[in-house]
Amino acid sequence: MSLDSKIVKFYAKNKHTDIPLKAIPGHFVTNHSHINYFMELTSTKSVYQEAKAAAEVLSRKYRNQIPVDTILCMDGTEVIGTLLAERLAESRFGSGSRGREVSIITPEQNANTSQLIFRDNYKQMITNRDCIILLASITTGYTVHKAIETIQFYGGVTRGVSAIFSNISQQDGVAIDAIFDVGVLPDYRSYDYTNCPYCKQGRPIDALVNSHGYSML
Repeated sequence: MSLDSKIVKFYAKNKHTDIPLKAIPGHFVTNHSHINYFMELTSTKSVYQEAKAAAEVLSRKYRNQIPVDTILCMDGTEVIGTLLAERLAESRFGSGSRGREVSIITPEQNANTSQLIFRDNYKQMITNRDCIILLASITTGYTVHKAIETIQFYGGVTRGVSAIFSNISQQDGVAIDAIFDVGVLPDYRSYDYTNCPYCKQGRPIDALVNSHGYSML
């Protein structure tokens, strides 16, 4: 049976949006932890209407006071990132007021070291630029930490972190602005693989998951 049949929908409070958070309960394994819900964000990342609505909500943080030159897209969020850049460029605030173009870029991951890197032709879009990091889902903050380090390494400044869902409120001193947080899903849990209660109970793993989706076992 497909896991999609188990999808439960949640709605954000005080965000003025009808975008649902689609979550699948179960026992899932990520690269860094075991979790009891998988966030099924495919349509939010890929369907124009949902991606546009997500971009509208996330743009509110940056429109009035935080300049944005570059959006660093993780987890396949390029569609949302493009629509977010469009929204900021339309605004008389933010990066638009500074007369700068908004760049949308995605880092390359070194297969051997898992480091995030940019080739020389992309460095100019980070060095001395005001950057934000855009992700689909944040569980432990490990990926956010790597992205912040990468921006710092290339001489940029991280002005914010945005996500569709986040299990944490900040990373490395940078506040995380999420459409959905654990307030809409209070029983969401993330466990170190060495201390997973489901594993200790002998509960089978439902699927391996990452930003691309899930693979059932």
